[in-house]
Amino acid sequence: MDYRGSGFWVHDYQAEVWLYLLAQEVKTIPEPPAWLAGARTDWEIQATAGFMGCVSSCMDKHLGTEPDRVALALDLSERVQRRLLAWSPAIPKDLANSFGTGGEQESFNADLPTGPLLACGRAFISLLRGEFPSGYDRWAH
Repeated sequence: MDYRGSGFWVHDYQAEVWLYLLAQEVKTIPEPPAWLAGARTDWEIQATAGFMGCVSSCMDKHLGTEPDRVALALDLSERVQRRLLAWSPAIPKDLANSFGTGGEQESFNADLPTGPLLACGRAFISLLRGEFPSGYDRWAH
């Protein structure tokens, strides 16, 4: 996941589930602006296509440096974090598999622990806030 020259690494499934849930939050906004509808489409594709090792949040493309866009993305991210906390300690396997993340070949064999997803979310929110130094490139745990 990267944005404005900084980023962090997570396992594909973490990025896919995070982007899927972020896209679902966009669907709760009546008549989202065109840029956000485009972001939602990209996030859904990234979440469900099964790209191995190259899942992208497309943040530079959709947010740029627009403060209002970043603020809305932060709000949506906080909503996703709350959803994950409500499922803690794990998302039921059947529900997680209904997301369609990982493409057609991937499925979860057990309930999906929320801890790694919450870590991804915290890193994602920090990235949006510009809290990572330029060139930051570490694993989110």
